[in-house]
Amino acid sequence: MTIQTINFGNFEPDLPDLFIPGTSIAKNCVPHQNSYLPFKAISTDSTALTKYARGAVSFSDKTAVTEMFCGDETKLYRLVNSSGTLTWTSVGGSTYACGDESYWEFIKWGEKVIATNFDNNIQIRDLGASGTFGDLGGSPPKAKHIAVVRGFIVLGDVDSGTHYASRVQWSGLNNETSWGTVPSTQADFQDLVGDGGKIMAIAGGDIGIVFQERSIWEMEYVGSPMVWRIKETAVGMGAASSKSVIRYGNSVFFLSQDGFMRYDIGGGLTPIGDKRIDQWFFERANNLKYHRITGIIDVPNAKAMWSYCNGDGDPDEILIYDWKTNNWSYAEVSHEMIFGGRGIGYTLDGLDAVSTSLDALPASLDADIWKGGQLAAYVFNTEHKSGTFGGSALTARLETGEIMSDDMDMLFLDRVRPLVEGATATNTVYLATRNTLNSDFTYGSGVTENVIGEHNFRTPSRYIRLRLDIADGFEKAVGVRANLSTGGVR
Repeated sequence: MTIQTINFGNFEPDLPDLFIPGTSIAKNCVPHQNSYLPFKAISTDSTALTKYARGAVSFSDKTAVTEMFCGDETKLYRLVNSSGTLTWTSVGGSTYACGDESYWEFIKWGEKVIATNFDNNIQIRDLGASGTFGDLGGSPPKAKHIAVVRGFIVLGDVDSGTHYASRVQWSGLNNETSWGTVPSTQADFQDLVGDGGKIMAIAGGDIGIVFQERSIWEMEYVGSPMVWRIKETAVGMGAASSKSVIRYGNSVFFLSQDGFMRYDIGGGLTPIGDKRIDQWFFERANNLKYHRITGIIDVPNAKAMWSYCNGDGDPDEILIYDWKTNNWSYAEVSHEMIFGGRGIGYTLDGLDAVSTSLDALPASLDADIWKGGQLAAYVFNTEHKSGTFGGSALTARLETGEIMSDDMDMLFLDRVRPLVEGATATNTVYLATRNTLNSDFTYGSGVTENVIGEHNFRTPSRYIRLRLDIADGFEKAVGVRANLSTGGVR
């Protein structure tokens, strides 16, 4: 008998299972260095919106007070902490009418918040407890996309009575009410030439990055009279989903028609899903629901996350990318959208409004949802309520690649010990077998551990793989130790 250590390795379902030191399934877990961490369930802490969420954001004002805003089909909301009860309170100036595939986008502009959805006039509101949204002054066009680049509000895919899907238009410098062509304020517009298609997203910052369907442009401020140097840096490559575009520092992660990419300012494009998860994703994701994809940067955990629809309903899976280890995983959880949030904050007295019992709180006292200003990955569940992924750990599933002997003999496996850290973990191991490569795998029943932490089997096969389900939470999952031997067939 030979005891082998089989690490789970990277999640690369696009590659063949044979000879690849990776895992074919990495579900309900988070990629980490040489291991996987648990992915937790949704823990909500707010009242419900009227309809499903179509955009959300969090900002901090000049006194570092956190404010959160969101929108649905007909309303704009502000999150209010009233004696420990987080309430999404309508602050819209009118009843809105989002189109079937329309979403709200938000920017912070000084001590104001500006929102656009293309179907209604651009809205503006002061940060703070009082006031409602109203139309932005200066008669700006309606716009699908909005960002702040340098000291300008930049719009993309606009309608000023006529729809210009490939037009970029910007306000005056530090002047949100100056629109049109105004040399004195530098307000103007430009139609992007070529066959790039409609504008899909604008990533703001010191240098703006404009994504079309089939092209990428950079906006660099040069001052009057040109105002911007707008340069096409990628031809034939663009964004397949508007809200898949997420910026972190000088890099932007996004879903293209060719798979997941990282764009670096200056024109550098790096495939991050190629020969890893791209084919797997395109086979799973409902391409008729790409407008429901939302992406965020989970800053505290250094992860990029994309929510998408596997079926015909609400988003039900989340793809997770660790750019430090270049590894992936995914989670199965029904929800409406994800967004980068910041905790509004609770006092201990305010927790009574959530529950008078510490044991009955939906998350531990050190969880992100109780901390004011704490960055976290936020989510709306299918009841239109917001919260974080701070609940109980979901049951993780990890599976090894295919194992076979070097001399083509039969394999005999008699026991397995999971390499899982965590006192609460409940492990179940499944053995999958087949004797020819053109046969399907047959999975046996799950085997629980015995008194010494091993899982016993008595099944010979020419090809095997091991599946591990981890319930009740864990700290790190690394792989398995398996006792294997080879022999002939009588």
